[in-house]
Amino acid sequence: MSLNPNSIATFGDVRRNILDVIADLRAGAMDVARGEAIFKGFSELNKSIQVEINATKMSFATEGKAHQFGKVVSMGRRLIANGPDQEAS
Repeated sequence: MSLNPNSIATFGDVRRNILDVIADLRAGAMDVARGEAIFKGFSELNKSIQVEINATKMSFATEGKAHQFGKVVSMGRRLIANGPDQEAS
């Protein structure tokens, strides 16, 4: 298995990597502690994706009348910090 974090761009890539980790664990090519650490990372990614899905559902359900929650177009692209010329959002 060649787990390259830079090659994970789609949900399909994530699923493929999960299956690769499972196969490596079964074959004994990866130690269990590393597999657990990788799966914890995938779990956090899944939680983050679920939050975005829930925000999108809420936005659609309220037809944008309830504060345009999450502004669907910017989901997943939120900046971690604001630059000096950016307003806080």
